[in-house]
Amino acid sequence: MSTGFSIGYMNFTILLLLLSGICMLSLDVKTYERAHLKKEKKTARILAWFNISLSAVAFIGNLIFRNM
Repeated sequence: MSTGFSIGYMNFTILLLLLSGICMLSLDVKTYERAHLKKEKKTARILAWFNISLSAVAFIGNLIFRNM
């Protein structure tokens, strides 16, 4: 049963979270590693995985919401 309520920007939000997490892992972490900045590297890695996991949770939540 559809309620007629729709979140139009959810797909873009999921995509942006995923892409920002991947970019942080591929660019920021390597940059900090080359500069020998351990705390910044660890923080960037944690935030990148947080973005990726948040995009996965939002994707699953969006699927559940659409199928209700």
